[in-house]
Amino acid sequence: MDKFAPAELRMSLDELRRRTVDGRGVSDIRLLQVEDGPGRGQRLLVVRNAMGIAFEIAVDRGFDISAATWRGINIGWNSANGMPWPPHPVDAEDGVGFYRNLDGFVVTCGLDHIGGARRDNADRYIHKHRKQVFNPLHGRISSQRATISGYGIDWRTDVPVIWAEGVVRQSSVFAENLVLQRRIEIDVFGNVIRIADTVENRGFRPTPHAILYHVNFGYPFVDQALEISGNLSREMAAAFNGEDKRPREDFVDCYQEIPIASDLWTASIELRNRALLGGISAKLSFSHKELPNFGIWRAFQSGVYAFALEPARHFDPESNSAEDPLILAGGETAKYKVELSLSAMGA
Repeated sequence: MDKFAPAELRMSLDELRRRTVDGRGVSDIRLLQVEDGPGRGQRLLVVRNAMGIAFEIAVDRGFDISAATWRGINIGWNSANGMPWPPHPVDAEDGVGFYRNLDGFVVTCGLDHIGGARRDNADRYIHKHRKQVFNPLHGRISSQRATISGYGIDWRTDVPVIWAEGVVRQSSVFAENLVLQRRIEIDVFGNVIRIADTVENRGFRPTPHAILYHVNFGYPFVDQALEISGNLSREMAAAFNGEDKRPREDFVDCYQEIPIASDLWTASIELRNRALLGGISAKLSFSHKELPNFGIWRAFQSGVYAFALEPARHFDPESNSAEDPLILAGGETAKYKVELSLSAMGA
């Protein structure tokens, strides 16, 4: 058990309620609205638990996780954009309008396209005016507004849990109609943020599907002391751990695809910073059967200074591999689970 674990872990729920009748002494989830700045008007679900983990769910930005801290230490990444609301058009600037919006700890990319902006054939939608589909950088889902299905703290379960559910739709007439149903939860006395997603084709024509979880870490968790380990090659980990990670004005951001080195269903990649509070660990776990592609993003340019872990499922319309292109027929679904563990090193 974590040496900093609270005494409440050893209490019965009845004993705990005697001390904090509504539970807010140890955990909370609240729906708030931003009232100033670039994000004015958007909704946030603000979560904190008894283990010192706090995060925000950006309801109007794809139901993504916009910020995360561990015992007051910032773990996630935020840009100069300030989570703008409404978001800037993702189709602008030749399809890289995404960069005007990019901000937050977990940014979901998709649902029909990830990667660079491009045009694809649209014959599958059999409409005289839609011969091509324009796919902006990393798709559209992260700029879509969610419908809240519910949220709260369930004290009735054996393990009390804080939860939130939302539905996000990406659609157009005579094009895709893809729906993301998402549940985000964390145990009141736990250290793992769990994201469970179901993507469904609510249309009646076959539609490509791709998804990428852009998990962005920032300062002070990201600095020269950052180390990586897990289900990847020792050579890659050693090279990363020894490289210069300081911010610099002339750093050109880069994406590196990395093979997962595991025969198990679940892969885990761990980041560590030994210089903060005696050592902080952030571990990302996911099924590499569901998300077979993985890479890291280095963005150590001054004023940006981010590092990302990116499990994904690509869609390549030019691939001849039966395992690569994912086409969802009408009513068909794809399911994903991603877990983020925040803890003291060795806990």
